[in-house]
Amino acid sequence: MSEARVRSGLAAAVAVWLGVLTAGCSNLRYTNATPFIEHHIRASDDPVWVVMFKCHVLYPARDLLTLDPLWRCVFGDEAWNAVDDGVADSSFYTNRGPADLTPAAVARGPCTMPPPQPPIQVEKAKQRGGSRGFLGRDASGRRFLFKMDHPRYPELGTTAELVGSRILWALGYNVPPIFLVRVAGTGDSRFDGRRATAALFLEDVRGHFRFDWFRHRREIRGLRLACAWINDTDRIGTNTLVTVADGVAKYYLIDFNSCMGSWQGRPKKTWRGHRYQGHLGWALLRVLSLGLLHPEPDPSQPVISPAVGRFDADFDPLRWHSQVPNTAFDHMTELDLRWMAERVRRLGRPQLQAILAAACLSNPADERHLLETLLERRRRVLGLVDD
Repeated sequence: MSEARVRSGLAAAVAVWLGVLTAGCSNLRYTNATPFIEHHIRASDDPVWVVMFKCHVLYPARDLLTLDPLWRCVFGDEAWNAVDDGVADSSFYTNRGPADLTPAAVARGPCTMPPPQPPIQVEKAKQRGGSRGFLGRDASGRRFLFKMDHPRYPELGTTAELVGSRILWALGYNVPPIFLVRVAGTGDSRFDGRRATAALFLEDVRGHFRFDWFRHRREIRGLRLACAWINDTDRIGTNTLVTVADGVAKYYLIDFNSCMGSWQGRPKKTWRGHRYQGHLGWALLRVLSLGLLHPEPDPSQPVISPAVGRFDADFDPLRWHSQVPNTAFDHMTELDLRWMAERVRRLGRPQLQAILAAACLSNPADERHLLETLLERRRRVLGLVDD
């Protein structure tokens, strides 16, 4: 092949690369800088395995090919939607005022309507996910997704669901109204009498969103620190929803029963929060070291109780890991971190006590353990900006 043809081929490849990069940047500029997204609504129905592939392989490869690390090093990487070191209200986020952060307000969260009214009509049993449940309609005609506690771990999943959703709501994120209930009136022995959470079924759902699409938004980057605080390890794209009302998109976080010491209603494995799922490097090190090397501080960490699972304060907020790699979390800068830390600071002992009281734990010792652990993890988060 002649040198001229090689040069021509290289020039064409570079032109295509620049064209793709320019188009991608234009698209990113809109979705990452616009407060309320009114058009070009992005949603996805990717199954979990596709999400895992994109997060573990596709996005890292793309960033290497587009020289993303070099670009960030040279030109900086501050959030595109930052306003006076914060963010404006948006399709993703609401700045909570003092009236929203009283103990009573945070314990109530987004639940400004009555809880589901029995009898409950079961419409469809839950087939996906790790928790048993069903989609049902209450006496007033509203639809809810009911999720039960695992029989061997009563109160674990429902407590994680309620506490995690209330904390993330108080921090400013969109979450559906979630009630703690005792199921009644279904006529189904699998459900009646069981403790459960009931999440209001959202209307006009278009699908899920990928965190990668919004990796330049401060509220999406800062979410990493919030998730580290409450050990929300399952915060992946399939645990989100996009709805549309009056031509404006609203982006929700859903599914919180993998917060704190719970993993889909069962005690977390000790490695969760300390490495990614399927991390080949750690798998190899475990084999070569005959199991002596491990990412977690204590691989023999005990289950505190059936209602608490495994949850302690021995963690580094900056080394915490979600279930899968998250490019938005990886883009978190010092300013993003400080912004979220100040949001965390506003939720102290009174607010956390009120949220845990709303979880109605039967053993006061479990409530005390969760409270003191959340406070100590909060102290470590705030230590990142106070030192």
